[in-house]
Amino acid sequence: MKTIFTLIILLISQVYNAQTYNGPESVDYDAIRGQYMISNSANGRILSRAADGTLGLFKSGINPNPYGIEVVDSVIYACCGGFIKGYNLFDTTLVCNINTGATFLNGITHDNQGNLFATDFSGKKIYRINPAAGTSNVMVTGLTKSPNGILYDESGNRLIFVNWGNNAPVSAVSLTDSSVSTLTTTNLSNCDGIAFDGVQYYYVSSWGVSGIVRFNADFVAAPTTVYTGLTQPADIYYNLLTDTLASPNAGANTVTFYGFQQTVSIPNEAGKSNNVLVYPNPFTNEIKIESQGFVIYEIIDQLGKLVLKDEVNASGSITTDKLLSGTYFISLTDNKGNQTKQKLLKQ
Repeated sequence: MKTIFTLIILLISQVYNAQTYNGPESVDYDAIRGQYMISNSANGRILSRAADGTLGLFKSGINPNPYGIEVVDSVIYACCGGFIKGYNLFDTTLVCNINTGATFLNGITHDNQGNLFATDFSGKKIYRINPAAGTSNVMVTGLTKSPNGILYDESGNRLIFVNWGNNAPVSAVSLTDSSVSTLTTTNLSNCDGIAFDGVQYYYVSSWGVSGIVRFNADFVAAPTTVYTGLTQPADIYYNLLTDTLASPNAGANTVTFYGFQQTVSIPNEAGKSNNVLVYPNPFTNEIKIESQGFVIYEIIDQLGKLVLKDEVNASGSITTDKLLSGTYFISLTDNKGNQTKQKLLKQ
């Protein structure tokens, strides 16, 4: 009887631990099932977080422990030591297991061509990984600081990454020639993650300020501290679908979520705002924009991928016949510099 009771207690303990943050390191979003994914860097697990906050166990027994994670279509990729491991989001099976030869892969991002990019924190390198081919190569070497969080910037054809250590710069890697440049110098220390809101701001987590700072998209002005009181804020994530910033706090075993309100909402055909009109919604193969000046637009799919970008002058149409049916977001900058975003549905 005592053995059975002990076994029951052990099983209860295992279930509880499976649904608890333990060194949460990285957050991403599974748009297919509407849930966040969080890597537990201290116990080899990836958790799921439902819309109501309920935690579930997606995968356990991951070795080496997972750090940066990246959702791409139906696969979640994880940085595990020198390996990139990929798991099917529907049945958790291992579909990718690539030994890059890196020392400690930490941050990860992906482009629109099927490539992953990961930072080697200890080796001070950046790797390019092709999951389909099962290959990897060193893209950048000889960095003076340890690279950490990394983000793909399609409009600039580059990668943007933050660095560890004192006076940590925000840096960029050209995808044309792999050259490295400094976007801005800072007095921040131990920067861990970077995220973009899809419109105008980059967010960077810093252990030095125990919080999150915000940069304008051009990185010209000094950053603004927007959140403090965090404990070892790690690889942050911005959910474009809900305008929510998620921060895993590795030192406190928590994940915090901050909701944002876009500065202005653009109406449908019922009215106008900032001299801009976007219609129809839902749309089929064309979106029309009417304005009193030029408007730069970006159309983003529900996985956060930029699918169209251009500008219209006064009034014009966007051809969208190649887009699949589904939910999209259109971000616009009008002739007054107002930046806005609207959800669109394609039938």
